[in-house]
Amino acid sequence: MTLEASFLISWTVFLFVFLIYLSFYSYDKCVLFQDAYTVCFRGSIQKDENNVVPYISAHIQEQFGRKYFGTGKVQGSVDRKGHVTDVTGECQVKVPIRSLFTMHDAKGWKIRTQARAQIINPTHIIRKSRWVKNVLP
Repeated sequence: MTLEASFLISWTVFLFVFLIYLSFYSYDKCVLFQDAYTVCFRGSIQKDENNVVPYISAHIQEQFGRKYFGTGKVQGSVDRKGHVTDVTGECQVKVPIRSLFTMHDAKGWKIRTQARAQIINPTHIIRKSRWVKNVLP
């Protein structure tokens, strides 16, 4: 009975620790995407289209902040292709025994997400809408 209990307790503790780290991973993945999209959207509505990438680059670390559980430093990059901007965020969940708890590769639980927003000029859209409203009877 003691032998079975020792296996049962150790596996139960292992399972709880695994679930805790899995919840850290899920939380961090959701928050990373949310932050990447937020900074991407805020950059995409700048009045000057040439200011999109500098705005995002200046505010990306401020948006990511320090709200992630059990991860290293969150890094982000921005890319612009025509009228679309992409923000990529990366971080890695710190797992104590990486060789046993890897999910995808030997590097551990790496989180990578990408958000995309179309660059628009809200002022220009409002002026066009008012112009159309005034022209049509």
